[in-house]
Amino acid sequence: MISKHFFEVVLVLLASSTLFSLELKLVLFQQRRVNRENLKLLNKLQTSSIHQCLPHRKNFLLPQKSLNPHQYQKGHALAILHETLQQIFSLFRENISLDGWEESYMEKFLIELHQQLEYLETLIRQQAEQRSGTSGSENLRLQVKMYFQRIRDYLENQEYSRCAWTIVQVEINRCLFFVFQLTGKLSKQEMDP
Repeated sequence: MISKHFFEVVLVLLASSTLFSLELKLVLFQQRRVNRENLKLLNKLQTSSIHQCLPHRKNFLLPQKSLNPHQYQKGHALAILHETLQQIFSLFRENISLDGWEESYMEKFLIELHQQLEYLETLIRQQAEQRSGTSGSENLRLQVKMYFQRIRDYLENQEYSRCAWTIVQVEINRCLFFVFQLTGKLSKQEMDP
């Protein structure tokens, strides 16, 4: 009885791994496109002059090692990518003062981020079904959360001033650049197994 359906089960398993691989490539391609758009949108937001705000600079200690996909399994890199985008989304959705910022650009930026998060959540769920999950990624997620907590603390200490938001915008651009690199490296890993 088991041998009767064995061939069908093997075909389904083979097809699902092929579909997963194709979907991962498509999602990573989509991620890179949306990341590029997010960088453009964030740069269109009008903020204080960067030169005025230089005295307010701060090193938020971006966890660059956490954003290096060569160190970790693909599941860990996807978890880091998801956590980073989730934190950016939360930061701007909850704390942004829109006076002086183009509201339509911010709305589009948040919509794009939300769309990316949905793609990643689907991908992470599918990968967890294919493998034993992404255990071990919690420490990496924690590093990303601590980085964004430093940004939130800075904004609060600076009383959410225009210069503080300008400094944060520059930092988030830097962070999105690393996200862009991360998705590029993940895409390359998918192309060259």
